[in-house]
Amino acid sequence: MTGAVISDVRLGAAHDGDAELVVTLRFENGGESLVSLDHYAASWLLDACRAASAEALIGQGWEKVRDALAASSNRYVKSGT
Repeated sequence: MTGAVISDVRLGAAHDGDAELVVTLRFENGGESLVSLDHYAASWLLDACRAASAEALIGQGWEKVRDALAASSNRYVKSGT
């Protein structure tokens, strides 16, 4: 797989105190980015990757994280407007 992959996962706290999943994306050049996922996005990601645990996400491509963030955001979009 080319591009960034999930290299680490951990729990974090959002600004409102809710738990969130923080994934580390490691890029081919060695750079890293942290991405915070709310409960909806984290659940979507786990389902999409067929992962039984957060640790099972390690090695998955960044595209799955992107899609999870989009799914989380799109849940607020009202259909037909």
